[in-house]
Order: sequence, then structure tokens, then C-alpha cells
Amino acid sequence: MKKSNLKFFICATEQSGENLAHKIIKEIKLKIPKSKFAGVAGTKTSKFFYKKIYSTSDFKSIGIIELFGSIRKYIKMIDHLSEVIIKEKFDFVITFDSPDFNYRLAKKIKSKKYLGKAIHFVAPTVWAWRKNRAKLFSKVYDKLFTILPFENKYFEKYNLSTTFIGHPIYYLNKSYKYKYKYNKKSYIAFLPGSRETEIKSLMRYFDLASKYLYENKYNFKIFIPTLPHLKKLINHHTLNWTIKPEIITDSKLIEKKFKLTYFAIVCSGTASLEITLRKIPQLVIYKLNIFTEIILKLMSDIRYANLINILSSKMIIPEITNSNLNDRVFIKSLSNLINNYKFQYKSQIIGSKKYINKFILKKSPSEISIKEIKNYFFQSH
Repeated sequence: MKKSNLKFFICATEQSGENLAHKIIKEIKLKIPKSKFAGVAGTKTSKFFYKKIYSTSDFKSIGIIELFGSIRKYIKMIDHLSEVIIKEKFDFVITFDSPDFNYRLAKKIKSKKYLGKAIHFVAPTVWAWRKNRAKLFSKVYDKLFTILPFENKYFEKYNLSTTFIGHPIYYLNKSYKYKYKYNKKSYIAFLPGSRETEIKSLMRYFDLASKYLYENKYNFKIFIPTLPHLKKLINHHTLNWTIKPEIITDSKLIEKKFKLTYFAIVCSGTASLEITLRKIPQLVIYKLNIFTEIILKLMSDIRYANLINILSSKMIIPEITNSNLNDRVFIKSLSNLINNYKFQYKSQIIGSKKYINKFILKKSPSEISIKEIKNYFFQSH
């Protein structure tokens, strides 16, 4: 007999995972109304929870070296979460992104004889480095949902049931109406990232950009879309800017500003894909701890950070990363972006069109995944 009051444990430690988790939970609630949720997430997702254990804001580290400094904290979190999962007998444990943390959580509950099903959304980047993670994931998870079109084969090799559900930019693609009005664009968008560590490492370059715009008398306003819990930090870093930025957390107002945006400077990641979908030329920047960068160089042969560039094997979206990112190179690239707008628009937006379409399926990630969950797992209930 199938259970109708299924209990789901959710673990979304980062904003990208939180955004996807929110969509998945809404779909589950629609298809299985009596289902219950608890776990780790941000404010948007945790409103569905009967118990919130940790928030996404409790997870601030990024990179190998930074994570090493917080390892004790995360071990304690994993121990506590695994105790809750076993004690409350959740039917499903669904983890989102954050592969290092979530793999260890899944491994822990498996060692404690967890009897439910473990599902993971957003595969670790085994195609870039640490390929052995595909085998490790196959030992602790029952199902994997991928968001990139080339990932499944790495995990199916180890008999892990894997489904490509398309990238979450699907939702933006369906809701956003694109109208190219060059003469009415008055904003420059700065997207410094969704983690405190990203913001702290990149804000000096956004400061440089602000000074460049002012000194060269460009008549642009600056707006910075961000999350509520990061607004105070960004306010602090922009306090002395000559061009005072509009720091916005309201999603509807953010979309209005994007429609008036001339170009963007973006921390690499999902935000960069979203800017491409909005048909805004951009410059991608990213900077890891130098020791993390050295380790990655030794373990990976991937040339690019931006997903469009990775998929196309060429630099369609301009990017400057890690040790290549310095004041001189940044200002030169920024100047090229502003002063060659028509070329940048054509090369970036038109050049990326066929590649970005590969990330988006006809149905939403939540529709595809909930159908898989019901078909694949409910047979055992």
C-alpha cells in the first residue's frame, strides 16, 4: 500500500540549491499534498518545513582550503543531521548541490542503516576533476538528477540511476520576456556572487569598475541584485563608492532593472547563464584561494569556468579567473566590453544561443524529477 503522508528530509546549503529545492518541494506538494518536509534550507524553502535545522546562511565556505578551516563545524553538522534523519525515519533524503558536504551526509546515514531512499540533485563536476566521485556517489545514493546535458554517462557507468532534468534557468526562460531596447538601457549590473567568500574576494574589482565608470564619465547607474542576508555586507563594501549603487533584494524590481541593463559584470556560475538568457553582454570574473587554484590546476584540464564556454570549447563569454584576474587585465576587458558593445552583443548573445538551448528541456526540472520520483520509488511503498 502506498503512503500518502511521506516525509522528506531536504538539504540545500547554498543559494542555487535552495532555488531548485523550492521548485521541487512545490511540485511534490502539488502531486502529494500530505507530504511533510524538514531539514536545511533558506527562507524561501523552509516555509514548507515543520522543522528547520540549519539555514543556507550557516554555510559560508568555498574552495578546498576554505572548507578545511571549517571542517570541524561541518562534521558536527553532519553528525547532528544524520541523527535527526535516523530518529525521525524520513522516507526520502533529498540533497541539493554542495557535493562534498552532501556526500558525507549520505554516507553517514547509509552507515547508520538508513532505510529510506537517498536522492541528489546537481551532480558533482566529475567531468572537470575528481572523477572518482562518480563511483563514490553511486555507493550512497539511489537516484541522481543532473542539470548539465553531458553528465549522465559518468554515473551510469557505475549503475547509478541518473536522469537529466535540464538546468533551472528553464524557469527564467519561461517567465522572462526579452525586448532589445538599446537606447533605453541606463544600468550596469554588478553580480558579486551568492556566498560571502565570493563577495569578499571580488568586490575590489567591482570597486575598480565603479571608479572606471566615474573617471571616464560614463552616464550609467549601477545596480547590484543580491540576497537579503548579503545586503549588509555589500553595503559595507560600497560605502565609499562615488557612484552609489542601488542594492536590490526584491525579485520583481530586480527584473525591471535587468530590462534597463546595458551590460553586466558577473561572478561565474548560474548567474552568468541567467545573464546570457536575458541577452545582456557580460564579463565573468572569479577568484579562488591561490592554494585551491594550484590544487585544481593539478587535478583538472578544464580550460574555462563559464558553462557556455565549456560546452562550446571556446571563449564565447569573456572570462577572467583566478591568477589571471588582476587590475590591468580587468580594466582592459571592461573597457573592451563597454566600447565594443555591438560586437560583444553579437558575439556573446548570438554566439551562445545554440549552446544555451541545450541546457533547457521542454518540461521543467521539477516536473521531470517528481515524475521520476513517483514512478521509480513509489513502487516500493
